[in-house]
Amino acid sequence: MEIQQSPLYKKYIEALHWDVISLDGVNMWIKKIPFLGTLAKIQRPTTLPYLPQLIPLLKKHHVTRVAVEPTLDTNPEQYQQYIKSLSKFFYIHKEPFLPTKTICVDLTPSEKIIFQKFTEAKRRAVRKATKHGVIVKESTDIKDLLLVKNKSAGFLGGITTYGIDKLWDIFYPKNATILLASYRGQIIGGILLLFWEDVAYYWIAGATKKGKKLFAPTLLVWEALKVSKKHKMKWFDFIGVWDERLPRKNTEWKGFSKFKEGFGGQTLLYPISLTII
Repeated sequence: MEIQQSPLYKKYIEALHWDVISLDGVNMWIKKIPFLGTLAKIQRPTTLPYLPQLIPLLKKHHVTRVAVEPTLDTNPEQYQQYIKSLSKFFYIHKEPFLPTKTICVDLTPSEKIIFQKFTEAKRRAVRKATKHGVIVKESTDIKDLLLVKNKSAGFLGGITTYGIDKLWDIFYPKNATILLASYRGQIIGGILLLFWEDVAYYWIAGATKKGKKLFAPTLLVWEALKVSKKHKMKWFDFIGVWDERLPRKNTEWKGFSKFKEGFGGQTLLYPISLTII
C-alpha cells in the first residue's frame, strides 16, 4: 500500500476538508472546486475500483470530474481501458496531481555501498559540506522547517507548505521526522521525511542560498538515507522528478531532478493516461 491510501493520509485529507468515501478498500477524496465542479481523486489505489459500483457512487456525490492516479504495479493497458470507460460518464482531469515519475534508492545494502553508488560529484559535495562545518540533526520543530522551505520557495512558499503542519501533527512521532541543517547556529536547510510500511518518503525539502553554497541539500539527503535505514525502511522515495513522457509539464523540475539522479537510485514510471498525453 502506498502512503496515499494509508489511514494516516486519510486523516490528513480530512483535515484539509475533503470528503472521503471508500469502495473496494480504496479511499477516494471528493471536494467541490469553484468553477470546476466536484472533483474526485483516486490516488494510488491498491486495485482499480469496480466500475459498475464506482460510477453510481460518484454520481451520488455529484462528481463531475475524476482523477485516477494508479500505482506502479497497475497494468498500463488495463489502466487505459479503465480511463476510457470512465470518460463516458465523467470528465477526466488531465493534469496529474501526483508525480508520474520518481526515483527510489534501495536501502538494504550497507551505508558504505549506498554512498559508493552516489556520483563522484555527490560524494564530494557531502565531504565539502562536512568540511565547511554544516551539521545535520533530527528535529521535532515543524515551524523551523516551514520557515526555511518558505524562504527557498520565494513568493510561492506559502503554497508549497500549505497543510504541512497538519500532516506533521498526524504522522509524528512514529511515521515522520525532520532533519535540519545548520551552519554556525543558523538553519540553512531541511527535509521532512514520512515513513509508511517499508518506504521513506522525501516529502518536502528546502535550503537557503547559503545552504546551497555549502552543499547542505546533498548532506541532508545522505543523512536522510541513513536515518531512513535506521527506521528499518527498505526504500527511499524521492517522490517525483521531471517526466520526459510529458515534456511540456513541470519543466521547472529539471533542476532538482538532476540533483536527485546523483544518489544512485532507480527510475520508476507510473502509468499515465493517454488523455493526459
